[in-house]
Amino acid sequence: MKMRLATILSLALFLLAFTLPAMAQSDAKVDLGIITVKQKDLANQLAKELGKGASFETLAKRNSVGPASFRGGRLGKVPYTRLRSEFRAALKGLPPNKPSKVIPTEEGYTILMRFDQPAKAAAAAPAAPAFQTGKFKSLEDSTRFSASSPSLGTDSAAPETVAPAPAPQTATEAPYLVARRKVLAGVEALIAGKFKQGESNFSNALGDNPREDSAAFLLEMTRQAISGEVKTKAVKLFAEGFLAITENDSDSALKKFLACKQADPAFWQGELFAANMLAGQGKRQEAKKIIEKEVLSRNPKSARAYVSLGLMAAEDNKPNQAREYMERAVQLNPDFAQAHYQLGMMSFYARDMKSAERQFKQTIVLDPFNDQAYNNLGLVYLYTKRPNEAEKMYKKALSLNPSYPDAHVNLGNLFVAQKKLNQAIDEYVKALAISPNFAPAYSNMAGAYALKGDWDEAAKSADRALELGYRVPQGLLNAIAPHRAKKAK
Repeated sequence: MKMRLATILSLALFLLAFTLPAMAQSDAKVDLGIITVKQKDLANQLAKELGKGASFETLAKRNSVGPASFRGGRLGKVPYTRLRSEFRAALKGLPPNKPSKVIPTEEGYTILMRFDQPAKAAAAAPAAPAFQTGKFKSLEDSTRFSASSPSLGTDSAAPETVAPAPAPQTATEAPYLVARRKVLAGVEALIAGKFKQGESNFSNALGDNPREDSAAFLLEMTRQAISGEVKTKAVKLFAEGFLAITENDSDSALKKFLACKQADPAFWQGELFAANMLAGQGKRQEAKKIIEKEVLSRNPKSARAYVSLGLMAAEDNKPNQAREYMERAVQLNPDFAQAHYQLGMMSFYARDMKSAERQFKQTIVLDPFNDQAYNNLGLVYLYTKRPNEAEKMYKKALSLNPSYPDAHVNLGNLFVAQKKLNQAIDEYVKALAISPNFAPAYSNMAGAYALKGDWDEAAKSADRALELGYRVPQGLLNAIAPHRAKKAK
């Protein structure tokens, strides 16, 4: 259970199904939310609640049968010309953050809301800070615990818990990177006590990427603070801890998260994050106790808490218990991408490739920017003898995250199997440029050089892998040994 997927190999988009018609693209886009219910009375009631300031996302999750209900009805920025004529009519003159009139549709009764801010408000908002490569990833990636040795859900054997992210694109920056910058700006706004500004940042982030889980999580928390459901001091401490994680200051982050309960005994989110960090330090019993006694007692339906318990069980070599926790998380929230991802990992290790494929595909449906899911789906395809599909998945993972050494190594391994040895070595070199001490790349590079008959380079690569504590296949070492002896003579 503790091996990294990239080391398993040896050398031997989903598109959101809008109910909107496909029409010509337009530069004009609207950041749209949609709630659809079957009963007219319920629709009228929801419209009234929204008019009084109720949370659109909360009401969508509880009531909507329409698209993206699991994401609080957020569709993101949709081209205006793709909308149905009745939707365009309802949006005409509608101010941001106000519900439309109830619209009769074939699906039932629909309420729309646009979240994009007026030009004046947008101009007044401060610019989001520059994206720092390697310093920020999604909420789940930032908080999944890791240990000194790799485990399920661990990006690297190194103690750093935040994996490198793609460099920003200046002209046409990817929407998910824009969303992450806005999340970070929102976190800094919370720290400064500017909760309305933070709310706007998180809402705008969901407009760029409706699947940005960190934005949804922080938006809900911020609105609870604005409405007085939780104390603002606890949320500010949480934001400080969140920012500390992005800066790789784990000690400070842990202190901030643990302090949240002192600020507000009802605020469970800080303890959940603290438990994850304690588990990453090997203190799993302490972490488990916090989740079971504190977090779940206050929020028994927290899918995140069960994912954390599942990861701890996996670290303790209890695969059956780990699977039970993950399946419980999926029951509580069928649209929680991370739970599906971890179930896919467990199925992969159990060599249940059919289940692993299903879970990784579902992860991608729910989180199209999950580079790890694409990489691991590529491994499933390779093991089930679909090399062309595997190559596509590795390249997709790298298009999302060029700084992902695992995907480079797996692509290199695939090239070795296809006897494209020079291309394979190029991929191993790319992996080592990102992670200079990534031992599997050295070991597999030794194998590629051996197949080329370049025994000097094979020996150098194998020796470096051994220096790093990696178990190089004995058959490869045996093949290299006679050439060492010949060179010594």
